[in-house]
Amino acid sequence: MSWRIPIVVLALLIFALLTVTLLNIGRTDIDARRVSLGLELSENETAQYIDDKVLAALETGALNSELRLRLQRPLRTVAVDTFRIDNCEVTQENYERFVRWYTPIYTGGMDEPPQWLWSLSTGHRTAGRLNSPASGVTHAGATQYCAEIGGRLPTSEELEIAARGTEGRLYPWGNDWRGTPWPYMEPDRNAQQTCGKFPESDTPNGVHDLANNVMEWTSGTSAPALLSRSGYIPVHGAPTVRTRARELYALSAAWLEISPDVQSHHLGFRCVYDEAPWRILPWDAFLGRTTTIRGGVYQVGITPEARVTHFVTKIPEHAEIPIQKLVRSTKQFPQQIRIDRCEVSREDYGEFLKDPLVNMGLYRNTDEPSGHSYVPLNWESQQRNPEYPVTGVSWWSADAFARWSGGRLPTAEEWRAVASGPEGLLYPWGDRYETGFAATGDDETGKLVVCDSENLDQTSTGIRHLAGNVSEWTRSVTVDRGAITMWVQGGNWILPGVVTSQTIFGRKVTLNHRSETIGFRVVYD
Repeated sequence: MSWRIPIVVLALLIFALLTVTLLNIGRTDIDARRVSLGLELSENETAQYIDDKVLAALETGALNSELRLRLQRPLRTVAVDTFRIDNCEVTQENYERFVRWYTPIYTGGMDEPPQWLWSLSTGHRTAGRLNSPASGVTHAGATQYCAEIGGRLPTSEELEIAARGTEGRLYPWGNDWRGTPWPYMEPDRNAQQTCGKFPESDTPNGVHDLANNVMEWTSGTSAPALLSRSGYIPVHGAPTVRTRARELYALSAAWLEISPDVQSHHLGFRCVYDEAPWRILPWDAFLGRTTTIRGGVYQVGITPEARVTHFVTKIPEHAEIPIQKLVRSTKQFPQQIRIDRCEVSREDYGEFLKDPLVNMGLYRNTDEPSGHSYVPLNWESQQRNPEYPVTGVSWWSADAFARWSGGRLPTAEEWRAVASGPEGLLYPWGDRYETGFAATGDDETGKLVVCDSENLDQTSTGIRHLAGNVSEWTRSVTVDRGAITMWVQGGNWILPGVVTSQTIFGRKVTLNHRSETIGFRVVYD
């Protein structure tokens, strides 16, 4: 009988432990939402086309900084008056004759033109043809040329309207890509051609080479907020040297901004006219044909339904994240997850600490250091406000809690996808940062808040506090300076919010680190 007594005692002990555990395990009041991972692509064919080309450029590494800048052109409505536009870009011959005519007028009789008037294409160094476009012209030189013939440089909006027309064409000729205006892939051989050599690239009303040949100067834009630098000038058209992703460079809505002092072999211009233009130019040359563009209200820019395009171009180029994974669509990546609506609270974490099986190591990670304590920093003071998010926990502690809760920590990619939502937003609430929307360190009164506080830090799917409050552990491992680290996502109540509140913001933190600014939430498969 003596051997039965220890067995009975052991059985009773196990039963008692299981009873206590069943009373505590799993957060019986889990508040989680089911969320789709990935961007919801539009049914709009134009938007789908642009997004597909951007995804292809991402996969091939062709989405460089220049192309990203060209595509940062949100859709907007503009009104223009009727104007006439040159069918052809100004030729080398006409520009050189202008320089010879204008130089003595400007210099008071000198024969040598000033630097701002000189063209790099003088001497036909680029294409070897005087009837190919003038290139290497400064903005000042192009502006003066047009003024001397009774015209002006077009605005960015006018040049885009001439290319896209009233029907909003993707390209000057229509919505289907045509690669024939770029007959050679070697940049030197794909230099400027004579006007209209490729009629398949003309607009329906006969304007030539708006997407090919040379890029073109404008006089500026009516939306200076779109310029990343004050004083820079929009230029339109696809440069001949870009041999990849031409379908994106040539979009009617895509343009680049550069310094007005730039002189490039791939940059020329054409003029527009508010009144009937002169047929004979001051240096005894014919103007050439022009086309009337009717005044009215037009749309310019890229449709907001191209969600992949808008999202990718908003992501900072220096971000250390796999953008290809981040911009997967719901069609490519149809997974859904359940994720905590709120960050894990101190109250819930306290229940985890009370579970005897937690203390026995049942939920520990197999790589967890021996003797690791799950007790957070300043736990005694934290318990005075149990409704606030728990902080001061290491990655090991967060991982063990997630196992105990019947879930796991999210990957960094999942976290970012939840934060940016199906709309592909730069902040959980939209694309513009608003002070006070999240619990951040923008002012000295910054502090932690409870889940259902009055701030607007929430995704369209109802997930709270991804921009601020506490930064959050993920399960994504990386190596930083030889040390194994984990991605921690999101801003917090101490950090300034304009950058750290972005849906893609994260940093690398060692697994044992504990901080009053780092907490976590759980996902459930």
